[in-house]
Amino acid sequence: MMKSKQGMSRRSFLSGAAVMGAALAGAGLTGCAPKSASEATGSKADSTSAGAGAASGGTVGFDGTGAMPWLGEAPEIADSDVAEEIDTDVVVVGLGCAGVPAARAAVEAGAKVVCLESSAKLNSAASDMAIFGGQTQATWGRGDGFLDKKMVVNMHMEECSHHVSQSVISRYYDESGAALDWFVAASKNLYIAPESYAEIPEESQENYMFPYMYPVPETYDYTKEDLPCYPTSVGFSSLATVMADNLQVAVDGGADVRYNTKGVKLIQDDSGAVTGIYAQSADSDGYLKINAKSVVLATGDYLGNEEMMKFYAPECVENGIQILSIDMDNEGNYTNIGEGHKMGAWAGAAIEQWHAPMIHHMGGGAGADGRGVIGNNGFLWLNLRGKRFMNEDLPGQQLENQVELQPQRKAYQFFDSSWPEQLQYFPAAHGVACFYREEELPAYTASGLKINVRTAADIDAAVEEGRCLKADTVEELLGMIDGMDVETAKTSIERYNELCAAGEDTDFFKSSQRLFGLVNGPFYAAECGCALTLGNLGGLESDEECRVYSTDREVIPGLYVCGATQGGRFAVQYPISLKGLSAGMCMVYGKIAGENAAAGV
Repeated sequence: MMKSKQGMSRRSFLSGAAVMGAALAGAGLTGCAPKSASEATGSKADSTSAGAGAASGGTVGFDGTGAMPWLGEAPEIADSDVAEEIDTDVVVVGLGCAGVPAARAAVEAGAKVVCLESSAKLNSAASDMAIFGGQTQATWGRGDGFLDKKMVVNMHMEECSHHVSQSVISRYYDESGAALDWFVAASKNLYIAPESYAEIPEESQENYMFPYMYPVPETYDYTKEDLPCYPTSVGFSSLATVMADNLQVAVDGGADVRYNTKGVKLIQDDSGAVTGIYAQSADSDGYLKINAKSVVLATGDYLGNEEMMKFYAPECVENGIQILSIDMDNEGNYTNIGEGHKMGAWAGAAIEQWHAPMIHHMGGGAGADGRGVIGNNGFLWLNLRGKRFMNEDLPGQQLENQVELQPQRKAYQFFDSSWPEQLQYFPAAHGVACFYREEELPAYTASGLKINVRTAADIDAAVEEGRCLKADTVEELLGMIDGMDVETAKTSIERYNELCAAGEDTDFFKSSQRLFGLVNGPFYAAECGCALTLGNLGGLESDEECRVYSTDREVIPGLYVCGATQGGRFAVQYPISLKGLSAGMCMVYGKIAGENAAAGV
């Protein structure tokens, strides 16, 4: 810990409105030791906390028997347990970033639709989408053909170690532009900003969409980056508003939306085809039996399920990584607990083997808005041994991977008073502070846009709140860090300054344009522990048509999947070359799932 004035602790930060703001900003915040394991699943979650990593007991993972200890037995439901029975064409289970488009698409395809949502309202935690082409993107000169498909798809496959479905990734590239056009058309009052930081008319400040990094900074060329962030993403001041507009289209078309009602068990005929679902309302002991031609599972991930996290992401458990989730029902219980995964597995669906924790580091000392002190910028990073340990010019996910390897899973990020003129040379990427402003951004500015901007007032506030250390000399600064090997750190800094002066990093090969020594006081340091897990992405094996496959890799008729419950999207780690990729895929494949479920394709 820092030996400095008392400021906001991380534990107090992870409470109240701070958590909500951070989650909605999509920030991967630095966490602390996890709470008791029971808080993650099986009991009521604290709706004002970031939740718990699965820390009790040992980690498990696959034990060689094929058993899934998190699964349990499917409930036995007799006809006498059914309080209501209805018939429909399509059931959409879950109304999040994938389920809402699925419901609208199915209704527009002419299907009679029932929607189930275990919360009291639709779930919207994201704010950004990675999109390729289309008329909306053409507004900013990023229409069809703007980015090379081979480059983008190959990069995604490499980041996921080729454990994902190239067909799923390829179709997403091909159809995301048109899908975005369709998605935003539902929101009649959505304002389209001409540039990233354009002034927004007063009447449009509550509902606008903007491009990220438009225009692209002159100092950033993604074609020359080892780990690029492609200029393709869009953001929303309120994605929840646009989602609500999409859901309203479905409702106007006849969709029957049932909140506080969760899917419990799929119904299958003798051939194994899915013919409906049992559901249960929060205020009922009986079950709702829905007979349907198709069921779409869009229930999200399983971040709030401790046993599933132990099984599929034991390294997160072992590293004591906290979770950050705001997916809760009206009683404060987590809803992203793998219910769709369970229902699919009970019906014979295969769950993909390689899953991807989403833990992208946003830099040290995150504030109430979710931003790290100086972003996840590649300034000098030292561990507690005083050693430099990496090429710091890395995206947030890879930074997290490196921090987890350090003593106490902790490092410190150092910069000096020249930071305002240095920001422009850092990559125009997620979590990076690459714009300096003399004045604060307007109050209405979308949270995503704030991530890439810093002012002098931001740094001063971080120091005042105890989230950042500041000293006139390097030696004084190092002495403020509890546990730091000061002499080794001084040697490391001297070596780094030599490399910066020479203009070539012969130790870790960082880009020469981002070699900034610690030269001009005052000097600053921000503590960088492990970030928070925002999701654990791995789902039912499926194809680009959203059809679900059995453990024999045969299609299960009548069953479709989209969103975080869908497999084939991410593996090993969350790719960071496309900002808002998961939410974008949710929207696109939600649309595809709804269309195919309605058609029975």
